[in-house]
Amino acid sequence: MATITDVAQLAGVSRSTVSRVVARNGYVSDAKRKAIEQAIAELGYRPNTLAQALRSNRSNVIGAVVVDIGTPYFASMVFGVQRAIRPAGKSLMVSSGYADQDQEARAIMELVDRSCDGIVLYLERPMRPDVVDIVQAAQIPIVSIGHDHCPVSRGRVVLNNYEGARQAMRYLLEQGHRQIVYLSGQLTIGDTLDRMQGIAAALEEFGLELDDIHIVNGAFHESFGYRASKELVQQGRQFTAIFAGDDDIAAGVYQALRELGLSIPGDVSVMGFDDAFYAKHLTPPLTTVRQEVDALGQSAAQMLLRLLEDPLAGPLHSGHETSLAVRASVAQPHSIEEVA
Repeated sequence: MATITDVAQLAGVSRSTVSRVVARNGYVSDAKRKAIEQAIAELGYRPNTLAQALRSNRSNVIGAVVVDIGTPYFASMVFGVQRAIRPAGKSLMVSSGYADQDQEARAIMELVDRSCDGIVLYLERPMRPDVVDIVQAAQIPIVSIGHDHCPVSRGRVVLNNYEGARQAMRYLLEQGHRQIVYLSGQLTIGDTLDRMQGIAAALEEFGLELDDIHIVNGAFHESFGYRASKELVQQGRQFTAIFAGDDDIAAGVYQALRELGLSIPGDVSVMGFDDAFYAKHLTPPLTTVRQEVDALGQSAAQMLLRLLEDPLAGPLHSGHETSLAVRASVAQPHSIEEVA
């Protein structure tokens, strides 16, 4: 196995110069850096990361806890985190908390036990007091995405869910829809509450209230959109538009309406939220609220790297806006004069 001495001899430089290149720390001329990188590739040299961690008192590992890494939404967020930390020479360790306080606590403690340099958190439940104590004792910097359920976070990245939902509902109302169903996420989730407030604000602009639309609460999952849509039709409820709490719910709505023989947007307009990668590939393409999920993860990771460089920085804050992606799934209702 090649050693740092072998690399130094082949590149014609000192061991300390090789160390600076490997650690990305300190100045090295372009010519020497290129020679060292060529020698590393030729020899297949791999640095001893454990020894480096012992010398620097850092593991060079960033931890991340999200709701469910198995979903496209949070996979994209994790991608953004990794995109930010890779150039800084950091590795990534990820765990899911499943919107459960105890599962989130377990995920955080596992990352602390593995000596992560810092942790990015997307939590749906308040951090347990015992875990707060553990994080404080470990002196690990924390950055939160979304609602801040960690009292020791030094940074926070937020999405303007309120404005996104307000724009989406206003668009439906501007098209003439009044018989609207909103398939909401769980009311215990912060994003759901923010979006509900945005919807209420849009309705108020048109002299309406939340009671003037039909709201069904469920999980941010395709199965909820499918089941709820079928039940609405079977119950005989009249509606011209469905606003889905996220694109996964909207995908379930599409499937149910198709099986019921209803066309989109001819019979029912459908609005989503997130602009997941598949939204524009649905038939018809889904009108939805666009958010750059990977940018949320990238911002959080960049914030964390800053805190690692300057522990006294903060509290830091980064806000991200949404936009409306208008496609073919929303149109005016057939009898617009009857609902206007």
